[in-house]
Amino acid sequence: MTAVENVTTSVREAVAHVLDVELSGPIAPVSRTAADGTTANEAWLLVRLDGEPLGWQVVPLPVEGLAVDELQRLLDARWGEEVRRRRARAEGFAERHARHLATASRASVVLCTRERPEALAACLESLTAQDHPDFAVWVVDNAPATSTTKDVVDSFTGRLDIRYVVEPRPGLSRARNRALREPLEGDVVAWIDDDEVADPMWLSELTRAMAERPGADAVSGLVVPAELATRAQLWFEQFGGHSKGRGFTPADFGRGSDDRQNPLYPLPPFGVGANMAFRTASLYAIGGFDEALGAGTLTHGAEDTRAFTDLLRGGGATLYRPSAVTRHFHRRDLAGLRRQMEGYGTGLTAFYTSLVADSPLVLGQLARLAGRALRDLTSSSSLRVSGLADDFPAELLSANRAGMTQGPGAYLRQRRLHQRAARTADAPPAAAAADAAWRPTQVVHWDLDDPPADLGLTPDDAARYGAVLFVTWRPARPVALLTLPIAEALDRATREVALRRVPEAPQAPPRVPTSALPGVSVVIPTVLERPEGLARCLDALLRQEHPPVEVLVVDNRREDSSEQAGAAIPELARPGVRLLRQPVPGISAARNRGVAEAAGEIVAFTDDDVQVDRGWTRALAERFVTEPEVDGAGGLVLPSELQTPAQEVFERHSGGTDKPLLPETYALERPHADTWHPARYRVLVRRAGRVVRSYSLYQLGTFMGANMAFRTAALRAQGPFDEALGTGTPSHGGEDVDMVVRMLSAGRSLGYEPAAVTSHVHRRSDAELARQMSGYGTGFTALLTALVARDPRHLVGLVYAALTVLRSRLGRRDPGVTTLLEGLPPELSRLRVRGMLAGPRAYLRTRRRDRS
Repeated sequence: MTAVENVTTSVREAVAHVLDVELSGPIAPVSRTAADGTTANEAWLLVRLDGEPLGWQVVPLPVEGLAVDELQRLLDARWGEEVRRRRARAEGFAERHARHLATASRASVVLCTRERPEALAACLESLTAQDHPDFAVWVVDNAPATSTTKDVVDSFTGRLDIRYVVEPRPGLSRARNRALREPLEGDVVAWIDDDEVADPMWLSELTRAMAERPGADAVSGLVVPAELATRAQLWFEQFGGHSKGRGFTPADFGRGSDDRQNPLYPLPPFGVGANMAFRTASLYAIGGFDEALGAGTLTHGAEDTRAFTDLLRGGGATLYRPSAVTRHFHRRDLAGLRRQMEGYGTGLTAFYTSLVADSPLVLGQLARLAGRALRDLTSSSSLRVSGLADDFPAELLSANRAGMTQGPGAYLRQRRLHQRAARTADAPPAAAAADAAWRPTQVVHWDLDDPPADLGLTPDDAARYGAVLFVTWRPARPVALLTLPIAEALDRATREVALRRVPEAPQAPPRVPTSALPGVSVVIPTVLERPEGLARCLDALLRQEHPPVEVLVVDNRREDSSEQAGAAIPELARPGVRLLRQPVPGISAARNRGVAEAAGEIVAFTDDDVQVDRGWTRALAERFVTEPEVDGAGGLVLPSELQTPAQEVFERHSGGTDKPLLPETYALERPHADTWHPARYRVLVRRAGRVVRSYSLYQLGTFMGANMAFRTAALRAQGPFDEALGTGTPSHGGEDVDMVVRMLSAGRSLGYEPAAVTSHVHRRSDAELARQMSGYGTGFTALLTALVARDPRHLVGLVYAALTVLRSRLGRRDPGVTTLLEGLPPELSRLRVRGMLAGPRAYLRTRRRDRS
């Protein structure tokens, strides 16, 4: 049949009332007319026992309504035996729920929204009533056009532990992934949509499921209609609604369960994006959400389905727990439902296309399932169609099938759009200096516990700068990086509002007494071309909170001009500073000279164009004390200035402002695995002991020679820096990453410590940046050549790395995948490629020369 949409139907004449009935308490009569004046001929009763939903009971409503006695009779007839069976259990739902509340740990809730302030307010209001004892809420404002979302969030300050984040690019998956880049708290992150309200036990039931099944990666709950005011809402619910017919029986899927259903088809009833929770580490491990799927894209949905499927196909486990309830406001009008049905069809086949695009071998598995899928699609007895009422519009099924034909093309087009945007929008070309609109960014360090009155900003800055990058500290570590337009940065009230987005400092380990800290030797290789920079660097090192045992300045010039250097840089003559000579050219040779002389238990490295924070050596030394298994640590390198377009391009591509601000630990997944095993070449990244993501061994870019330290004994045991690599050789770089790879390959653990901060003066001119980018390319391939020359097994690892990068180029990015050309303007990309082509020859030529 064809439905005729009646746009004049008043919601005063609802299709059905949707009500909760709690069997453990007194039953109230059900009136045909609700308190808001809405009338209905029937009621959908969500029947519950001690808060646990048992199922639906649909009852007709006579004119006089249902009296208590009649309603009690109907409920007893339907649920009496079930209630007696549950009451006979040794422990009921209420006891299990209460026990969990007593031990529930902190969790995060993410709510992605786009210009729906009224619905957002209702959802947030429901979160204030959660019985979970400890959680934070992250609201991600997706491509905002107004400030209304932020205004709503601000109105809940003080009632919720709430944070506001903007994702300027439209798309639900992008918004979800934006949340994953935030310092989410707790092991579990729950997701709810802005057109829902949460049952008071929603979050605690999700976290209870994860606590009771420690091996599970994800859980989803029950989504029920918040209202059934129109036929369109009833038809949507007949088609499966958001719960897709999952019912009221808990279920487990994947590892450790009795489920044997193929995770590809028919899709197991494992999850719904409107009511789901994941172990945060599991989401990181699969790379988050596919940004070519989901609302706000051409594919309209299925990003949640893809995430659950990736977990199951990877050997994970997911749960369904109907005790975690949310109420969804379905679309009221037929036109909206028609679009939704078409979008569901598009999302379904886009989802399958995404699987094939990422793993072509899946195509064979899908081909074997195609016959069943075709029967289900055309049969009137299929699960979805068999439960539809006679008046269900055939045009809705047609729209759903039409959407299926659009999915593959929509997905591929969306991926191409994302690839094109990534190539053109991530960074402006250095040639932007010719653009009169370009203005520098001021870098300001802001101690939130002891803020200066004016932060060093003056009204004159409005004419000079376009923005301010605030590095916010609390108490002795950076907690957030905020970039504000200059007008907002100069306004105190606006700055204070921006501060609300700054998270609380993570729980720091107890401060290590100075007497228990290891001694630190600091090595600075230099060719004395930057005497002012070296002087500033030495001055900062000599004012450290934890003074270094010694500062070893290694003069790497061929000629000996030590006396001239001492005259030009008085700091070289200060106590604790030693000037060493290393005439063999190259930063690696200079580093090795310093390591040979170092007296400290820790040897730290920095450069003469860097200024270290006053707590730098203490932060590094404390990391080695609090994590004894770590043999090396890298710190956070921030820009000293962003005064030129070249500096801005470098920071976007290679700087530290996109690095995490939480400590991490790196170790190979299986360093001693068989040569052909991919885990031998995969680095696991842990925060507070939990794996949050993984990297290819050859893509670990957190360590930078300007800010790194090692246990002196471990560094000497591992062998010297490769003197055919690094600045000052034809290879131009790679010696720092080479040492990192060697240590990890040997089974050692390394750390990242963002409290150890240095500030670097980036190259200011386009010409300097061009030479640097070309040198980086040469250094990278020279590094890879060095690794293979020493151990040919790295060829296997590089093949795995290349396949991972190929996947990311097709649009599906694994966690930790970056590309050497990402974010670079075309002219710099060409220079980097040219440098990469020169790397192997440069390394081998230097190596032969050194051996001769």
